[in-house]
Amino acid sequence: MLLVAGVAALCGVLLAGLALPVVAGLGLTARESADTFAAMPADLEPGPMAQTSYMYDADGQQLATFFEENRVQIGLDAISPIMKDAILAIEDDRFYERGPIDIQGTLRALLRNVEAGSTQGGGSTLTQQYVKQVRVSQATTPEEVQEVQAASGTKGYRRKLEELRMAVQVEQELSKDEILSRYLNIAFFGARSYGIEAAARTYFSTSAAELTLPQAALLAGIVQQPNAYDPTNDPEAALGRRNVVLNRMAATGRITEQEAAEARATDLGLVLSATPNGCVSADAGYFCDYVRQELLTMPELGETRDDRAAMLERGGLRVETTLSQAAQQAAQAAVSDRIAPTDTAIGSLATVQPNNGYIRAMTNSRTYGVEGDGVSNINYAVDEVMGGGNGMQPGSSMKTFVLAAAIDQGIPLNTSINSPPSVSLRVNSFSTCDGRIRSSETWSPKNSTGSGTFNLRTGTERSVNTFFAQLEQRTGLCLPVTIAQGAGIMRADLDENGEVQPLSQVPSFTLGANEVSPLSMAAGYAMFANRGAHCPTTSVVRVTDAAGNVLVDHTQPTCEQVVKPEVADAVNSVLQGVVHNPGATGNKMRLADGRIAAGKTGTTNGAIAVWFVGYTPQLSTAVAVADVDGKLQSLDGRTFNGEEIPEACGGCIPGPIWKSMMDRALDGAEKVSFTAPDPETIQGVTVPVPDVRGMGSDEAIQTLQEAGLSASVAGEVNSDLQEGLVVSTEPGAGAEVGSGSSIAITVSNGEPEEPSDDFTAGVPTEPPVFGDEDGEGGGEDGWRDGFTPGELLPGEVEPAQ
Repeated sequence: MLLVAGVAALCGVLLAGLALPVVAGLGLTARESADTFAAMPADLEPGPMAQTSYMYDADGQQLATFFEENRVQIGLDAISPIMKDAILAIEDDRFYERGPIDIQGTLRALLRNVEAGSTQGGGSTLTQQYVKQVRVSQATTPEEVQEVQAASGTKGYRRKLEELRMAVQVEQELSKDEILSRYLNIAFFGARSYGIEAAARTYFSTSAAELTLPQAALLAGIVQQPNAYDPTNDPEAALGRRNVVLNRMAATGRITEQEAAEARATDLGLVLSATPNGCVSADAGYFCDYVRQELLTMPELGETRDDRAAMLERGGLRVETTLSQAAQQAAQAAVSDRIAPTDTAIGSLATVQPNNGYIRAMTNSRTYGVEGDGVSNINYAVDEVMGGGNGMQPGSSMKTFVLAAAIDQGIPLNTSINSPPSVSLRVNSFSTCDGRIRSSETWSPKNSTGSGTFNLRTGTERSVNTFFAQLEQRTGLCLPVTIAQGAGIMRADLDENGEVQPLSQVPSFTLGANEVSPLSMAAGYAMFANRGAHCPTTSVVRVTDAAGNVLVDHTQPTCEQVVKPEVADAVNSVLQGVVHNPGATGNKMRLADGRIAAGKTGTTNGAIAVWFVGYTPQLSTAVAVADVDGKLQSLDGRTFNGEEIPEACGGCIPGPIWKSMMDRALDGAEKVSFTAPDPETIQGVTVPVPDVRGMGSDEAIQTLQEAGLSASVAGEVNSDLQEGLVVSTEPGAGAEVGSGSSIAITVSNGEPEEPSDDFTAGVPTEPPVFGDEDGEGGGEDGWRDGFTPGELLPGEVEPAQ
């Protein structure tokens, strides 16, 4: 307190003269000036300085930087001695010898002010400059910055007093070395560079520890007026200012006259190294953008999204990501080889490692950015909530989840279903998690892969729509949707309230009626590769703060079992057939060197989007090519990287991209096989459907439940039977079905029977909306996805040409 009182008394005299017209105008005496000074707030709470955050790939290579102020905080021992000498010589020569006020400098300013009759200037120590820099950095609006920088009038006088009062307190709390270190870390050096380390990197591509005499003098000269002396804006002014610093260093004995002369004879010697801010200049821009989006969801980085953004831009974070450069380069090459950035369709790819959920690659055919031809900042590989678009219908790649549900329910792989070119199915013959759909609408899916009798293997390999439509009747919609969502697949588009939407439970689910993203499909199939366990996808391995404290740790992922391992093994076995068996839709996507893979094609109705989703035990990759702009139109007849494709297909565009990417990414990796399926699982547990015709509905449901089946009334039909008695079931009496299968019961309404071509009938209600104008929903032509008619399967009829 004695120091404060002494400085206050001295300031009362000096500052009355230093700002003579202002003090006189306010009617303040020296004593009153001293009292005003002593009463001013003394505490300076600098808080942490904003620092640059760095993002790294899985190998520790830098991907991107994020900053509000480009700063790398370092200790005083990491700054070259010549840099310390340069800044002290030009800014505060007696810094280590005097207290918080420069008596000599202030006396000189007093004489100038008295002589001029007005405020011409005042002495300012390096400690006072540090205080001013802190206050500027804390200002949140232009008005606050202007107030902190006020240089004239009453505001300027008060600002000077406040800074000096705080400087007194700072010098009581910190050593001279600590003050100098903080000053050199907070000072602005122009060119978006804050602190001496960022400045050294920006102007000379070196570190603060390696700065030479001419370099140090140039940087020391900038801080007085960073914009005026920025050598990238005005080299001549910067050179002149540098020489002023060199002269001052010689005059104060910090260097010799000869050293100053030699340094003055050199040019600026700039070796510029710009520090990019954000993802636009990152090699993997879309992945970088996804990482940023994920960081903004993490509560460990702040309570709100804005708090987390501030932490990323100011907190000096080290973000270690999951990106594999080998996989990313393979992905970018595969996509760009097939689809040009300016093509009218978009190609999108995402790759996930099954056993930990790590996103290993992510890219789109358009260049990541904000403007220009073939440029986009919409990441079509991900859901809208994470910076993506509205998603794309995945076509028949969703059939895999109906297949998994059927196996889980005990339906054997050799279960045969007659699958004609088209079927007419009553919507009310399908059940959701809420029970039977109440509708009188008829759904009429069709296919052109041939007709005949197929089982779960051959129906999947040939991607037969009418087979899967009828299989979905047996499984119900609830379990396939539950499995898909448990594996990380939700609708890509948000609802009207901006919330994530669950998958729609409609009959055309199996043909891809829901818009989804490649990342979610890669994750969904990765679940099967990981023997039924889903590891939540992430792009972040670990996040540490500037002090090295671990804020986020995903090194030990928490995975949840979605389906039993033996069910996943059976799915993997069937999907291997899609890739490896002759005549299957994915047969052209066999990987190099005999590496075993599994996968599924997908083509939407009208070929607006075409897909291939496939995996090995090590990597799961989804590729989609789609029309995403404006009115969605068919991909048929479009040009892809200079090649016109008459008929777009999963096997001719995304399939080859998938194969190219996986071959390159897995080159040299161990060949790993899938676990062989359990014979009991693939044979399934079947039970015959009891004959409940003529029973009352309650009695029929109980009978079916006792047989290990679920059942509900699907609707009523005209019949000669008494009202309320069971007319029929679907599947019918005696049919072998998997244990737990859902049985649709139709009862009599007591009216005389009328002919009907429908499979089932029900109470007329407003029909649900799904699929396209023809009610076909998603779907695919199996031939488009790589299937070439050849030897017919048993019971199969060749389609008409």
